[in-house]
Amino acid sequence: MINSCSSDKELYEIYEKGHSKYSDQEYTIRCKLAAAYRLMAYFKWDELIYNHLTARIPGTEHILLNPFGMRFDEITASSLVCVDLDGKVVDPGNTTHGFNYTGYVIHGAIHKSRPDVLATVHTHSPPGVAVASYKDGLLLTNQTACTLGEVTYHDYEGISTDKDEQERIIKSLGDTSNVLILRNHGLLTCGDDVAAAFARIFTLTKACEIQVQTLSMVGGDQSKITPISQEIQDKVANTHKMFSRVGYGKKEFKAFYNLMLQLDPSFKN
Repeated sequence: MINSCSSDKELYEIYEKGHSKYSDQEYTIRCKLAAAYRLMAYFKWDELIYNHLTARIPGTEHILLNPFGMRFDEITASSLVCVDLDGKVVDPGNTTHGFNYTGYVIHGAIHKSRPDVLATVHTHSPPGVAVASYKDGLLLTNQTACTLGEVTYHDYEGISTDKDEQERIIKSLGDTSNVLILRNHGLLTCGDDVAAAFARIFTLTKACEIQVQTLSMVGGDQSKITPISQEIQDKVANTHKMFSRVGYGKKEFKAFYNLMLQLDPSFKN
């Protein structure tokens, strides 16, 4: 997803404002995150009440995530739970559901170690889990996959309830990657904004869909797939990085946000 007009003024303006409980900045982030949850349901990347998207409130050590008991298509700005980086609830939102501890284990670790990361997305979409379970991981055999740049991997350790795993997740992600494939588990993307993290999960999921279909078409025989040289892989990644350097994903997410406004603006409540 190349964003060649990322400096457009409108991309940096507040989406929503005027909520009685939250500052304009926090309300904007809550609306964007709630819209992202609704989009996950729209694309059928959700899994009942599981998986997580998070967003840090800038200037704080507080992150927002979904109440554990609501479907993604039910999430609203004010239902999001606010927790600190130690997993303590700061604001329960307008429900009594609490939050899923595994979401804190994975996402809290990343927010603690990577101050450049303000948003994360984690999914168990079927094509994503399929590629995560594939021994060779993500194949850079199509343009969509090549645009993702650095992709890192984390070995499966079971359901993420062990705080000791946090250090290993951090090490697996590294200091610069924004794409982590959790082997046998699912996908995770990061960004300096909800828009960036969502744009990456959209691209990563699409790359996984293409790979699953391609391998099915050739009966799993990778020799029948036209390869892309390392030189061209690097060229694609660098070109995409250059065009996306500022405001990655903002135009795309604004379009998605407008779609959610048209379909059901209740996510702003």
